[in-house]
Amino acid sequence: MTPLVKRTGRARAALASGLLLASVVALSAASFTDNALLNFGTGAAGSGVGNPDKFDIAVLDAAGQWQDAASPSGAVVLSPTTGAAFSETTPVVFEATFLNRAPGVAGDLTLRLWDPDPAATGDLYDQLRFTVYLDGATTAAVTEATAADVNAAGLVFSDVQPGVEHRVTISAVLADGSGISVIGKTTAVGVMTEGESR
Repeated sequence: MTPLVKRTGRARAALASGLLLASVVALSAASFTDNALLNFGTGAAGSGVGNPDKFDIAVLDAAGQWQDAASPSGAVVLSPTTGAAFSETTPVVFEATFLNRAPGVAGDLTLRLWDPDPAATGDLYDQLRFTVYLDGATTAAVTEATAADVNAAGLVFSDVQPGVEHRVTISAVLADGSGISVIGKTTAVGVMTEGESR
């Protein structure tokens, strides 16, 4: 037979206080919530911390007006400066001028080429070879390169201040040996700058 153990009142009190303590801790943890809200600025509209000016890049359209052209669907359409048909020897030349509008903030502009109609049947964009000149330079920044190579070249206008314009001249020819594989094919060529404020 198992001997009976007589429990003292002290053990029962300790056990009860332990349960009571656990319940107080749980209640305390659940009831401590806090918020501290802070607005920097005076509270008036436009008084927040930061620069009230924005980084706003525009492109010059054919009518001499600055356009935002912030998405592919809103792209400015420009005709070639010279040339009307792609060939392996005579380039088609495009020019675009970009502006960091003022007032604004300084930033870097990375030049990119893109295909506005990549799903088009008979598209010859990938068969073009591009030579790129920046700001009227006589020496090309990139020569006879695919669009992917132009984009990988990291052509950047650095620290472009508000009110400053940059011009890009792109010359495009068909890749050597294209021959009859390009007959009846066309393409559009897209030029954009990806801006990042400083």
